[in-house]
Amino acid sequence: MADLIVRDDLVTLSNDLGYLIGQFEGALDTQNEDKGLWGQKNANLSMGDFAANWTIHRNDMVKTMKSFQQVVDKASQTWAQGDQQLAQSLDKKS
Repeated sequence: MADLIVRDDLVTLSNDLGYLIGQFEGALDTQNEDKGLWGQKNANLSMGDFAANWTIHRNDMVKTMKSFQQVVDKASQTWAQGDQQLAQSLDKKS
């Protein structure tokens, strides 16, 4: 019979989501820092318009990712608690 293999995938997923959330939240700052780098004035204006127009969608995505991250964190905590309880029950039987 195979042993149960437990990995930290939920913790890794939560950390990755945190990184993505930070990138999405900082996207408008990056756009503001990059003003003028596109050379032609029309290109600069277009890039600024594009970034600003995506603010609503970006905010929705951040909200969704934060909710998902909370679910992942809760699942990770529940798994850790269950694992700890299982270990304690095995220790009592020994």
